[in-house]
Amino acid sequence: MELNKEQLQRVEHYLDVKDITYIDVRFEVLDHIVSDIETKMIKENLDFETVFYDVTDKWNTQLKETSSWLFGLGFSAPKIVLEKAKKNFKKWFFLIPTFYIIPYILIGKINFIYSENIESGLNILFQIVTILSIVLFLFLMIFKNKKRTTYSFILKTQSLNLLLGAILLIDFDFLNREEHLNPFQVGFLFSFVFGTYIYYHFYKKHQEAIKKYKIS
Repeated sequence: MELNKEQLQRVEHYLDVKDITYIDVRFEVLDHIVSDIETKMIKENLDFETVFYDVTDKWNTQLKETSSWLFGLGFSAPKIVLEKAKKNFKKWFFLIPTFYIIPYILIGKINFIYSENIESGLNILFQIVTILSIVLFLFLMIFKNKKRTTYSFILKTQSLNLLLGAILLIDFDFLNREEHLNPFQVGFLFSFVFGTYIYYHFYKKHQEAIKKYKIS
């Protein structure tokens, strides 16, 4: 038994109320709920209203608004969206400290190996990389499609990385008072560059999801 137009609209409204407006999740959840309702109506010979409340009651837990330490408690989403976001982002999250620690350690050794001219050249290179990374980050933020996907939720949580770029601009010199590369500053730069790459990665995922569901 297929649901009629009015019944489908009822399910759609339920998803709107639960903020399931993330297109990659919405189509999947809609399909599951409709299938559950149709199956239950046939097997148990029940009316739509009875089955609708029974099925949606079981889905309420999965669609409840929640947050995670992985993204910060200030960012919340329906549980089913958050779980998918965590699955996609977790490996990147644990790589972030590596991109600060390794440059920090290496710079301490480089300062004793390379001449001042080389360090001065690296300073200029790092300044150029900082500017290019900030420009790319801003470009991706501005031209990101406004449709909502699991990946757009991740992008929203990672937008704060731009503050790291702002900190780098405030103290734009990567050399310390002894004219050696500052390991703290270089570590911040590598973290920001990696953060920019993460943003680009999920920007592409977001665009692909929109294309997959043929939404412009």
